[in-house]
Amino acid sequence: MRLPPQSAPVKRPELVRPHECVDVVHGTPEQLVAVRLQLMHGANFNDPPPWALGSYQTMSRQR
Repeated sequence: MRLPPQSAPVKRPELVRPHECVDVVHGTPEQLVAVRLQLMHGANFNDPPPWALGSYQTMSRQR
């Protein structure tokens, strides 16, 4: 019995510890405030939009 060739194992990416990526201890107060604001306002930048129901026309065509 012949088996098909198998693919190579997937190499997992290196895990990143988020709390070690940004230095929030060293710097002037202005720099620390700027970093904090960037982290707070940019935290959900890549999140998908909230789910919403389809319009009446879309819902009526799916039947």
